[in-house]
Amino acid sequence: MNGIVRIAVPFAALALFLLLPPLAGLPPAGQRVAGIVVLAILLWSTEALPVGISSIVVLTLLGVMGGLPPAELFSGFRSPILYFMVGVMIMGGAIVKSGLASRAAHFFLHGARGSSKRLFFHCLISLPPLALILPSAITRNAFLLPAYQETFRALRLSREDGLLKSVVLTLGLLNPLASSAFMTGGLAPMTTATMLGGFNWWKWFFLMSVPYYVLLVLGGLWTAAVNPFPAHEFPSKPIAASSALSSRELRVVAVLFLTSVLWLTDFWHGWHPAIPALIAAVLLCDQISGVLSWKEMEQAVPWSTFLVLGASFSLAQALIATGAAAWLADIFSGITLQFRTAPSVVAAFVVAMTVVIHLGIANMSACIALLIPITTLLAQGLHMNPLVFGLIVGISVDAVILYPVQTATNLVAYETGLMDGKDVLKVGMGMWVLTTLVVVAVALPWWSLLGLSIRL
Repeated sequence: MNGIVRIAVPFAALALFLLLPPLAGLPPAGQRVAGIVVLAILLWSTEALPVGISSIVVLTLLGVMGGLPPAELFSGFRSPILYFMVGVMIMGGAIVKSGLASRAAHFFLHGARGSSKRLFFHCLISLPPLALILPSAITRNAFLLPAYQETFRALRLSREDGLLKSVVLTLGLLNPLASSAFMTGGLAPMTTATMLGGFNWWKWFFLMSVPYYVLLVLGGLWTAAVNPFPAHEFPSKPIAASSALSSRELRVVAVLFLTSVLWLTDFWHGWHPAIPALIAAVLLCDQISGVLSWKEMEQAVPWSTFLVLGASFSLAQALIATGAAAWLADIFSGITLQFRTAPSVVAAFVVAMTVVIHLGIANMSACIALLIPITTLLAQGLHMNPLVFGLIVGISVDAVILYPVQTATNLVAYETGLMDGKDVLKVGMGMWVLTTLVVVAVALPWWSLLGLSIRL
């Protein structure tokens, strides 16, 4: 019965929204789409239905009552971000199967043996270079968490040990920040960059690496502060690993190198990052490189996420097309208009708005896809830079996680049973404060120095 109630509540909310008197300034089609947004938020956040099924429901309702022609209804599935995800996840599967993932984990763990402090900070500072080798934070957790769990068992650490919690929370909450400094580092930066437009790999890195790395360091210090652990020494016991790369590992390395070169030279060839990712997927199939069979490729891709992303992009398009996005932007503009002479206050408001909405829309890319059209119109109403507002949305969605299943990366860490919701909330609330401070005191001045001011 509880499951039926969880399913009924979102549909009851939609019905209630549709029965409301016409809202001032909101066209009828916009009101219907806004109601579908409410339903989507409730379905995705509560997981009353599997997220893939919920996405199909959203698309169906958009087709029935959203007033969109078929070309716009399914426009979300034309986004290159979906196919970038497919390629990257297949690359991650090949890295794990080939043994490169295990080798990388052993390499980084070796350098931290012997000291609890070094073990934690080595975990933290290893994330940026690992993100270059393996862009997906989810895939990194797939091999780093077992490797660190092996270390915890060897050290006989209990579940309540501060060192254990600090490492697991770092992998769950801070790991994506290392990826997002690169445009090709995951779905969140790719969604933000694609929706805002005008980015290549190097432009994104120059703009975003400073705020993301500052957040990563400050977040690591905060995580260690709320989970204190002694600076004790312990015996070093290296984990045995083969010194020579196998032929399969060498083939995967060659494909990764080619893909990285194509990503780094996008300013020259102009390809969207999805193209090199798909080339890599083709080269990693077992008929060419002998790495992944088609069945293994299918298993490497989270197809439910594919559906969520496509549906969320279509929903964002519907918000724009029906005027609902402009209506929401007007509401937020009315709140912030009195602060238009204080850009820092407006930036802090955008962070807070994003954090609150992200509580309901757990999927990072879906949240970004829905918020960027709204914040773009909000910025225009305030005569400020929409690009800056969009970048703030991307950072805020990435950095502030307040409950365990809010992101897939953190869910992988949470499922180890080594942390609970209170641990996530403690770190997340601190990250909200830190994100606001970094956006105001680091990101805005840094972007302005590079010619991207919040003021038009």
